[in-house]
Amino acid sequence: MARIVVTTFGSTGDLNPFIALGFALRARGHDVIFAVEANFEPQLNLLGFPVRLLTGDQEKALAPFRHQIFNTAQPLTSLQLLLDHYILPTLPEKVVELREICQQADLLISVAPQFAASIVAELLHLPLVSVILTPSTLPSARVAAQPLPIHLPPSLQRLSNRFSWFVGGLFLRQIVDKPINRVRRAFDVPPRSNLLWTGNLSQPLTALAVSSAFLPGPDDWPEYIKMTGFCFWDRPVNWQFPERLKTFLHADKPVVAVTAGSVAPEERALFAAYYQISIDSILACGARALVINAPTNTLFPERREEVLHLPFAPFSEVFPACAAVIHHGGIGTIAQCLRAGIPSLVVPGGVDQPFNAAQVVQRKAGLWIPRKHYTTKRAEHALKALLSTPDYGKRTREMQAQILQEDGVATLCTAV
Repeated sequence: MARIVVTTFGSTGDLNPFIALGFALRARGHDVIFAVEANFEPQLNLLGFPVRLLTGDQEKALAPFRHQIFNTAQPLTSLQLLLDHYILPTLPEKVVELREICQQADLLISVAPQFAASIVAELLHLPLVSVILTPSTLPSARVAAQPLPIHLPPSLQRLSNRFSWFVGGLFLRQIVDKPINRVRRAFDVPPRSNLLWTGNLSQPLTALAVSSAFLPGPDDWPEYIKMTGFCFWDRPVNWQFPERLKTFLHADKPVVAVTAGSVAPEERALFAAYYQISIDSILACGARALVINAPTNTLFPERREEVLHLPFAPFSEVFPACAAVIHHGGIGTIAQCLRAGIPSLVVPGGVDQPFNAAQVVQRKAGLWIPRKHYTTKRAEHALKALLSTPDYGKRTREMQAQILQEDGVATLCTAV
């Protein structure tokens, strides 16, 4: 059987799909080794996966810029900060380390923006499979690069989409391609273009680990892109279902969950106002609030029996008992909402979150409010619409039915 190296980076939400893949590959008899930064090591050790460490500490590197990344809802600003302060400073070392880790490998599987992976694959003539977790970096005339405040006729929308992707490409070639290609030249591999979009992908196979229920695959994507469906995994081996959570979920009033996903403890303080507004709006709608991973300075109301705060709960376990979820727009959280068949109120910050939020709205699976415009009044109005309009529940259940028929992990394993 094959010796497979898997590499990814980011938050827990960026790791979970690869854990699901790792288990499936291991069940098929393959040796799976994770090449990751230190923040992922404890979880992977608990699950029994061999880990080789790569240089980098995303949380520490981006700590001075958390507000710009999480709260501005400016994807290009977020990207520039990620590049300048995290990706580029560690890229040469990552290439050296990953090359050493892959010396005896038969296959390298990498999250798409891990720029070291394509360099190492070329240096070692090693087969590479790229995995994309969100379609926000795949240009298409049928997909808006960023949501527009107005609705356009289809012909104008396609024209607008082409123009947006074209302008974005010009900008990204300056801020991404130039510095990454300097590193590529240092390792004697040829330059590439559009590295953030399709230029860093494996052309034999790139897996888009997303359901077509979330975004139907447009006909102008490259042929080597294979949509597999979502790859789900989110329950740590040491987690037990608390009795107080069971009691809370099965009481009479509807439950609305609020979460900011898998943000690190150091980043939670940025979400204090978001959590407070969300809790107030949930209670104002006559529902109860299940609060997941809130900062310690969040003020909970006197009606404590209607609010339950947990530092962690697997979304796959709690979302099916909820009437709706307020969240940040991470693709993993959206996937769990759709699998549970419940609508979302998305409050996106930066990076890919505005794009993901726009897809939720376009699929009629929820509503969105930009983080900077998020107030109790707006949140209450949106949440009441989600809870009282049958079409949202009907649409999310239709998407749920499709997603439950899919097996993204098995499809990806077979493709690999």
